[in-house]
Amino acid sequence: MSVCYLNGEFLNLKDAKISPLDRGFLFGDSIYEVFAAYDKKAFKIEEHLDRFFVNLKEIKLTSNISRQELKNIIELVIQKNELSNQIIYLQISRGYEAIRNHIPNIKSESTVFICSFPLKDLPNQNSNKVKISLREDFRWRKSNVKSTSLLANVLYKIQANEENFDEIVLYDNGFITEGSVSNVFCVKDKKVITPSLQNNILPGITRSVIIDIVKKLKIPISESRMSVEDLKIADEIWITNTTKGILLVSEIDKNKVTCVGEIFKKVQEKFIQETLA
Repeated sequence: MSVCYLNGEFLNLKDAKISPLDRGFLFGDSIYEVFAAYDKKAFKIEEHLDRFFVNLKEIKLTSNISRQELKNIIELVIQKNELSNQIIYLQISRGYEAIRNHIPNIKSESTVFICSFPLKDLPNQNSNKVKISLREDFRWRKSNVKSTSLLANVLYKIQANEENFDEIVLYDNGFITEGSVSNVFCVKDKKVITPSLQNNILPGITRSVIIDIVKKLKIPISESRMSVEDLKIADEIWITNTTKGILLVSEIDKNKVTCVGEIFKKVQEKFIQETLA
């Protein structure tokens, strides 16, 4: 049994129900967050909540629940579920309205939903290398907002699955933005590069952790523009996200790429140590 939280109640996930007139369901008018819990301890919860509340403000969504209340509930959801290692999903929508209208009713009460799933892939040094494909980025221009309006990302993941890729990496006007569910790093001549936050990307929490690790290892790193060509001639390519950690890329569009892994291994080792701290 998986225990979730919905609007003041802890209940079995299969019993959780919302109205079809909830704005999150009708419009994707909601913000979500996904984070890992290792050994019953939420990883980088403060950083995730920082981003979450910035995103709520970004879409002018006001909720009656405070940050501390939300944190307490998240920790209770983790404890109420049996698994030691979990993926926690948090979502707040603008809530139910009796009449569908693009303009929200300021009196509507937000819907707060938190649930847990098994964390299947623990970060480890024997993780498989991944295959990516490059595609034009056709998403909206506010990808920094972690909205549940994810149809473009769904289509990219369907395409990746159909064509036997692990991830789709996106580019805009010849420059890499991010993956459909990941951030992107590359290494050239022992220098790490990742697209800057000005490149219409999500400020990934794992991305931030990896940047800090690289700096602590005294490896040069630049948050700057990364061209498609830069990616193709890189010595190493990494993708990062909450559910997978950091992974090394071995193929782009079915073509083998250099994946020395020298710097990757050092960074991955430090990342694993952080998840166990």
